[in-house]
Amino acid sequence: MRRARYRFRTRPWGSVSLQTFQTCLAQLIVDPDYRDRVRSLGAAALAADLTERERARLFRIAADPGVDINRTLHKGFRLGKLRAMLPLTCQLLGSARLAREVSAFWIQRPASSFYFIPEALEFCKFLAGRGLRVQYLDEVLAYERVTLEIEKACSTPATAQKIRFEHDPRILLATLARGRRPRAVPRRPSLAICRQNAAGGIQWQLFEGDLDGAGTTGLPETSPPALPPT
Repeated sequence: MRRARYRFRTRPWGSVSLQTFQTCLAQLIVDPDYRDRVRSLGAAALAADLTERERARLFRIAADPGVDINRTLHKGFRLGKLRAMLPLTCQLLGSARLAREVSAFWIQRPASSFYFIPEALEFCKFLAGRGLRVQYLDEVLAYERVTLEIEKACSTPATAQKIRFEHDPRILLATLARGRRPRAVPRRPSLAICRQNAAGGIQWQLFEGDLDGAGTTGLPETSPPALPPT
């Protein structure tokens, strides 16, 4: 019995890779502007070195209503990461402002990682450069950013970091942790120092008075009760 021969076609050297096709596919989901361009312009909006079959597949996918569902799921996943990593900042911003800032953040910084902490740190950096007129935001954002940076170090020894509070951190952070918006928090200059403990966890030390940490009243080297546990 004669065996059938199969000839496998291979791409010519220098043609598009599977990774490039997958990158275009992912962009259709995470970038609505790109998806709309593909829908309206067709092949003209796609990479020139894609094959005709690849262009046809991407055009069909762009026109599929299911892409909108995937887009919604993707946005929910990214928002969930930020809410999980930056709960106090999100609470302080409020739903409407948070939605606006997150949308602007996603336009400037398309998703590049599935990891939670890098995405949250990028959002911290983004918010810090926005110049938002939100009372207490600088203090709360610094608190959560430093916490994440220490956590990101994992087993690697992390350098202790300082946060300067202008308002009473006990009241400010505890109010947000209870899901409330802080109002008229008393001014109480303080210095909070965050470092890793021997077990690799996070510990806080809070000083009141001199913001250089000298001649201050120091609290025990544990998380102060008003600082949400990390």
